[in-house]
Amino acid sequence: MFRILIFFHFFFLSVWYSCTATQICKEDRNILQNFWKYAKENKLADLPVNERIPYVARFFLNVPYKGNTLNVAKENLPVINLRELDCVTFIENVLALSFLPDYNSGYESVFVKNIVRIRYRRGVIEDYTSRLHYSSDWLYEMSQQRLLTDLTLFAGGINYRPQVCFMTQHYDRYPPLKRDRVMRLKMKEIESAINKRTYYYIPKANVEKAYGRIKNGDVILITTNIKGLDTSHIGFALKQNGKTYLLHASSAGRKVMVSELPLKEYMEGISSQSGIMVARVAKTVPVSFAD
Repeated sequence: MFRILIFFHFFFLSVWYSCTATQICKEDRNILQNFWKYAKENKLADLPVNERIPYVARFFLNVPYKGNTLNVAKENLPVINLRELDCVTFIENVLALSFLPDYNSGYESVFVKNIVRIRYRRGVIEDYTSRLHYSSDWLYEMSQQRLLTDLTLFAGGINYRPQVCFMTQHYDRYPPLKRDRVMRLKMKEIESAINKRTYYYIPKANVEKAYGRIKNGDVILITTNIKGLDTSHIGFALKQNGKTYLLHASSAGRKVMVSELPLKEYMEGISSQSGIMVARVAKTVPVSFAD
């Protein structure tokens, strides 16, 4: 998950992948070529950015789930993997493609830049700690960039102060933190900054009441009662038959899919999920994303 989001961090962090991220590989480039055609067929460039989200997200339906694809030997280049997704990289790729000003192979490099802008603090890769590991931190950063608007309070949210500390308290699960004390201190400062902010969430029991204020393509961040974490999952809202479903990369389903049950009922089956945060994507392509 975008970040210690979590589900995959929490359950799979003992696994460390050594992979190389340089240029877009042939398989991913082929996927992009298919996406350019799909975007043209659906006239995505003519739609407001927020209305593109459901179309772009559906393009990835049934793509296999895989966690830890961002765990590289050295965090100096952006990992691009459209072949396998977890809940966070699914969100990242959908947003990065939705923020393109047009859809053809000439925008491949802009797509990569968008990934960096969405995945890293201030859009700069410095080291492991510059990646936005905690989803609440990611939401704050995206709001600062005016890419997303946090609608949680408007949708019926109440104060949420999760007090994140999972990464530094369990630093042995994160190889970069385990081997570098200075990096652990940097992460501790990041956690402290997160914990000073005020966030909002809609308790699980009230999620159905919020359906009327959630729109197709809104980002749904699912909060958790796991100590030291803020969220445990993330996906997009999909409106069907007057109810809200979750379009997400599912670790249980092992693929990108639409939840079989509406959001509230889906969450009721997972005891660690405590509620949701809701964010809406900007209608227009940010100027900085159009180069």
